[in-house]
Amino acid sequence: MLLFRLLLIFYVFTNINLLFSIDDKLKNIRFSDNLQSKSLRIVLDLTHKAPYTVFSLNNNPRLVIDLELKSAIKKFKNKSIYIENIRTRKTDQNVMRVVFDLKSNFYIDKHFYLKKNEKNIYRLVIDLKLNNKSSVKYKEKKPKELSKFIITIDAGHGGIDPGAINLGKKEKNITLKAAKELKNLLEKKNFKVFLTRKDDRFLSLRSRRNIAKKNNSDLFISLHIDSLKKKTTRGTSIYTLSEKASDDITARLADRENKVDLIAGVNLQDVDNEVASILLDLKRRETKNSSSLFAESYVNIVRKNGHRLLRRPHRHAGFAVLKSTDIPSVLIELGFLSNLNDVKLLTKKKTRLRLLISLAEAIELFANKRRNFN
Repeated sequence: MLLFRLLLIFYVFTNINLLFSIDDKLKNIRFSDNLQSKSLRIVLDLTHKAPYTVFSLNNNPRLVIDLELKSAIKKFKNKSIYIENIRTRKTDQNVMRVVFDLKSNFYIDKHFYLKKNEKNIYRLVIDLKLNNKSSVKYKEKKPKELSKFIITIDAGHGGIDPGAINLGKKEKNITLKAAKELKNLLEKKNFKVFLTRKDDRFLSLRSRRNIAKKNNSDLFISLHIDSLKKKTTRGTSIYTLSEKASDDITARLADRENKVDLIAGVNLQDVDNEVASILLDLKRRETKNSSSLFAESYVNIVRKNGHRLLRRPHRHAGFAVLKSTDIPSVLIELGFLSNLNDVKLLTKKKTRLRLLISLAEAIELFANKRRNFN
């Protein structure tokens, strides 16, 4: 027995490096500058072939790589004349972000994995080429005021689509009033705000997303009011995009909302194909994360301010109106027209404003976090 224990201890110590190498790791970053062709090759040495996404940003030129691995955050030496700085951070559970601050605008020529070498290291290669319109020298931007955070507010339903109806009250009318009131609250906080509709008109779900895109929005909020057969259900809730609904009720709600365009004969058959490809894109993942971040802020602030919340107030489903590629988007159910208490709360301006003030507070918190990150 003693001999067995000694052998076990010996085995553990002699294989300790093997035990700790199970986690995916980013071992090193290497660079190859080519002054003649004005190009740059970046090679990431990885212990495993991790899923990744990569994109470049021209405003304050950056290259961003997201790696799905458990590697600890560490500093890497910059050995390229084209790179100003290298930053790493965790964006989500088991997602590592590496940001290269570039001295000029580059575009991504190609990216690919090489087969693992004799040291069992996988090499992720990203080839960059200098934008011909760009100067190699980094131009310092003159200090300027922070650009205004842009929000597009979508009043759900409208026109021939009334939404939920109860006691002579129509969802489309209440959401329009709420959208205008929220716009007024946000403009007093120095936000730039657009409405998808300013009157009682019908808009397709895709056109609502396109309006937010056209306005270069930093956040898209679609306001709705739910209705259920169960009259006792009440309270606000918030929904973010997911391929799979968080529960049966949410699935039915999403299905009902997504059929709105059929009222006006709009064909949405290509939406699923579009979204299936979008969800594979890095920006979709980052946008979904940001949407969830806002949803959690909304739930926390609404709860803190004493408003009634639906049980499990943050839910997920495939709402077509939330399928913007690069704009954090949420759908908020202000309450239930099927519940008499919620009807009283939502149809009176004074009590409706209390909830909207909490929503404005959540938006302000979210905007400040985004500005600090950028």
